Amino acid sequence: MTFESQAAQAPEDRPRRAPAKARWAIAGLWLEAAIFVLAMVDMFMEAHRKSSHGQSGAGQLTAMGLFFLVIAAFWGAGAVMAGRGARWVRVPAAALQSLFILGGLVTLIVALVAGDPIGIVVAIVYLVVPVGIVWLLLARESRAWMGG
Repeated sequence: MTFESQAAQAPEDRPRRAPAKARWAIAGLWLEAAIFVLAMVDMFMEAHRKSSHGQSGAGQLTAMGLFFLVIAAFWGAGAVMAGRGARWVRVPAAALQSLFILGGLVTLIVALVAGDPIGIVVAIVYLVVPVGIVWLLLARESRAWMGG
């Protein structure tokens, strides 16, 4: 049975195990969810530190932490639904990854101009992960498994 013929099948008739590229894309979505959870914790810790020392800006950091929580929840939900073969997940996930790719390009340019080798490495990772997720989500096997 080919991946194309699987796409025509009802979801309950589709094989339970996702192809390798879809599994890697799902792992990438979980990785991004984890990164945003860590960023959220960092924002909350920094907000606590600022408020403990009477500095301003704790409210903005708390708001940013809550925003990161929403993004982490979105990526987690996307990973769960992609794991179930939901066809609607691919397009929004790939579209939002394009924003991360743009952010990675900006980060890379800033790091190159500043001559910051650690920043360059971080920017490259910041580019590779979303490019990889888009490529994996839009791969023929992933499209077929997710129903189109």
